[in-house]
Amino acid sequence: MVKGKMKSLLVILAVGTLVVMGVAALIMFNLPQLPMSAVYLVMGMGVVEEILILCVAYYYRKHEDFNANVTNMQNVAFSRASRDIRTLMNSILNFSSPELIENYNPQEMLNSLTKINNAGLYLMTVVDDLMATYHVSDQQIVLKENPTTIENVFNPIVELVTERFISKNQVFDVEYINIDKFRYVLVDAPRVQQIVMNLLTNANKYTPEGGHILFKVEGVSGEGESLDITITVKDNGQGMSKRKLNNLFKADPKQTFDKGHYELGLAIVASLVKQMNGTISCTSQENQGSEFVVKFQWAYCHKNSFASTIRDFSVLRGKNILVVEDNEMNAEITKAILEKKGMMMDYAKDGAEGVAMFTHAMPHTYDAILMDIRMPVMDGIEACKKIRYSTHPESSIIPIIAMTADVFEADYQSSTDAGMDGYITKPLDPEELYITLSNAIRS
Repeated sequence: MVKGKMKSLLVILAVGTLVVMGVAALIMFNLPQLPMSAVYLVMGMGVVEEILILCVAYYYRKHEDFNANVTNMQNVAFSRASRDIRTLMNSILNFSSPELIENYNPQEMLNSLTKINNAGLYLMTVVDDLMATYHVSDQQIVLKENPTTIENVFNPIVELVTERFISKNQVFDVEYINIDKFRYVLVDAPRVQQIVMNLLTNANKYTPEGGHILFKVEGVSGEGESLDITITVKDNGQGMSKRKLNNLFKADPKQTFDKGHYELGLAIVASLVKQMNGTISCTSQENQGSEFVVKFQWAYCHKNSFASTIRDFSVLRGKNILVVEDNEMNAEITKAILEKKGMMMDYAKDGAEGVAMFTHAMPHTYDAILMDIRMPVMDGIEACKKIRYSTHPESSIIPIIAMTADVFEADYQSSTDAGMDGYITKPLDPEELYITLSNAIRS
């Protein structure tokens, strides 16, 4: 309704301006005694108004295209997320089913828990990207590179998608060439898994029953301590036309959701690859299949190679942490993580209670505060500000760490502006929590 009114208004203004200019021209020719300067002024104003209307129309159209692109991206994200979440939840529920658990030996239990954990980690990237569709201005991804083996990058996804190929009687081959699968590299594994998952599920979808899919990971030692890695996903499915291939990695806002699903999903993947300093390409022919090639350069590293990271957590033993968290289950998990390193915990269920507990406590009662951001009664940002501006002798020096499910740069900035000393995301990574607390308490 609003769009229609806006278009009608622009048309009326344009027509009205032309009418005014036409009347001015008639006056100029029929009333010679009228000062020409007045006629020129009216016509000049009409020209300026017409230019302004054209500019408004241009930016309005540009805004419409942007909104259409955003809507398409949101639709694709929801569709893919729904598909991925079902796959991941299927793994989680299967490996944790009571019928299987009661027959597990210790090694099988460990393997199942590892698979559940891998599915959960990937599930978090799906949730993060769903949230990102509503933060269109924050399109730059914050990469979290950690030491991991090449095997741990790819095996979780291979295990997750294998069932899909089996269900369609497809042949799924996995090859590793010149790869030391157990060598550690520095990489954002969940993001790489997201890319591979997208390519493999598309190959599964667009290849008929009985088809063949090849997943190949090939390495070439780069300069110094690095690895040039090539990831190939090849199928003998329906393939693509030359027109579709030329626009494969471009998000076209004029396409409808149904027609643009495949292309738009790959456009998002291409954007992700680019932000990870990689390249992606595709060759394809109709009815002969497609081949996607992704290239990265990863640095070799040691298992514990984190620059300026503290891994001696002895400083944490005996420390008392105030946890401000509205979810009791999350608080219980946090308590278990803290107690593993000999810490104690006091618990506040909202920001207001957390402020009261800190400001009424004797000095040296708390060594740090873990503060959830989104809580009822008083949120973490407001609670942090009240603590910083309170009269408590430790108000300016107590380390306050934001603890939140929000993963965007703007959320990090708002917590920093409020006076927080660190920022960790949920679900909590125990080692990340220990590192953050150790650095904060030492400093």
